Amino acid sequence: MSEYDEENAFGEPAGSGLPMEARRALITLQSSLFITRGDNRTTWDAVVAHEDDLRERLAESFMQLMVDHEMGVAFKIQDPDESAPRVLKRKRQLSRDASLLLIYLRKEYIYSDDEDGAVVVSKSQIEEFLRTYREEGDGDGAKFDRRVDAAIQALDDLNLLRADQDAGYLYVVSPAVVPLIGPDELLRFEAVFQHAAGSEEPS
Repeated sequence: MSEYDEENAFGEPAGSGLPMEARRALITLQSSLFITRGDNRTTWDAVVAHEDDLRERLAESFMQLMVDHEMGVAFKIQDPDESAPRVLKRKRQLSRDASLLLIYLRKEYIYSDDEDGAVVVSKSQIEEFLRTYREEGDGDGAKFDRRVDAAIQALDDLNLLRADQDAGYLYVVSPAVVPLIGPDELLRFEAVFQHAAGSEEPS
């Protein structure tokens, strides 16, 4: 289904030429899937202030810094040069349901208004969406509930979805779903969508 670059394979320490806040930001970028302006403002500000230096340092380790200023998300990707050694592990594979849920969340951002603030979905919305893609043998309601919970947990583990602290049935969608799922990924996931729905466009 879907795989994500997660951790630096060797965790190279930051050099002494950077100021402390930039060095801390570099370590966070190396060890995290992504950082967001909303969840880690101090690190985000350091990334923006030292973007060129951080990009250069990551390039030395065969990684590229990606910064989406509009969405407030920064992350690193593997250097696409075929001669570059692979330094980012790609072991996290999402299940069918988690992949479907991820593209659903990405679409929610497409339809959201920038002035609406955080994008929030309810568990009932998630259940209604995934019900379209119920598998054979899912007549057992308990089994379907477990599939829904597993899909939510998978994205929660990636910090792409988290339960609202004030209402446990609501989930806040991370803005990272936008830059992480670019146009190519979106098309690939759409194929997953259509295949899961029997080659029909989901309603």
